[in-house]
Amino acid sequence: MRRAILVIVVFYCSVSFSQDLKVREEAVRLLEHANAVSSSPKLPNLERVDTFQVLGESGAKEGSLTRVVIQGVGRRDEYKLGDYDLVNVWAAKKVAVTGSSKILPPDLMDVAGITPIHLVRFDHEDVIHSITERSVGGRAARCIQFDTVHGEQTDNNELCVDLANGTLVFEKLGREMVENSEFFSFAGALFPGKISYSSAGASRIEISQTMTELGAADANVLAPPPNSSLHAICTTFRRPFGISMPQPQPGNGGTTTDVLVRARVGADGRVYEPVVQSSERADLESEALDLARKWTFTPAMCNGQPNAQEISFTLHFQGR
Repeated sequence: MRRAILVIVVFYCSVSFSQDLKVREEAVRLLEHANAVSSSPKLPNLERVDTFQVLGESGAKEGSLTRVVIQGVGRRDEYKLGDYDLVNVWAAKKVAVTGSSKILPPDLMDVAGITPIHLVRFDHEDVIHSITERSVGGRAARCIQFDTVHGEQTDNNELCVDLANGTLVFEKLGREMVENSEFFSFAGALFPGKISYSSAGASRIEISQTMTELGAADANVLAPPPNSSLHAICTTFRRPFGISMPQPQPGNGGTTTDVLVRARVGADGRVYEPVVQSSERADLESEALDLARKWTFTPAMCNGQPNAQEISFTLHFQGR
């Protein structure tokens, strides 16, 4: 399953590859049409605002993600969640950064991954089983049931497309679910005004989304914020490469549990600020972070100079 818009999710699966090619052909057609319906042929200067609540046992936390784009000139991103507040302004071959210096919190990363809409495509790892009709959010939809096959594990998935307007209204991909509703028209495409995100059966994030067209006079929003630090945008870039990346000690069980970690690789090649982005076992997360801190890399290179770079990587707990 390929993502048409960035999202950090890893699928591991295994099942029979038997499938009806006519069913697969129709599933691909439905999904391609859904992607086209929510892809603008030409975006104008715009401001997109996603306000959201992160739901948890200790209550709800408020946050927002605001993106302003001046086409062909630059963009301004602001991320807010609790006391985290980061502003990046990309313009004139530089990025101005102000606010929180720590790595983006996992919940904000999830919001960034499913907005303005999380679009996907089938690939060779996906085995299509059937297409059925059912109601999703009170609207008739055609739903594609399929498995994603990778290695020794299987994810049982479902995608639902609105029967009337062709939009992607529901995604169940492994343990994660995304529900899109209240679609609005913007720049020749349909985008969800409401997005709900769940993981392992628990509601986690509720998002409200708006988009507004901006005029040429709004280009001043790309002025560097006060007290910001300026960094050159890389014209040549090389990612970090692993030197030492030990995996957890295996156990005696018959399954493998994966923990996805995000971190910053510093200019010295060491790992800083690791956070768990997704995990099936909370009891393994502390061990995963401790081990990740021991990993070493060649540093990323930006314009020929060592540079800090955020990366993501998976730790495999075999038999644990």
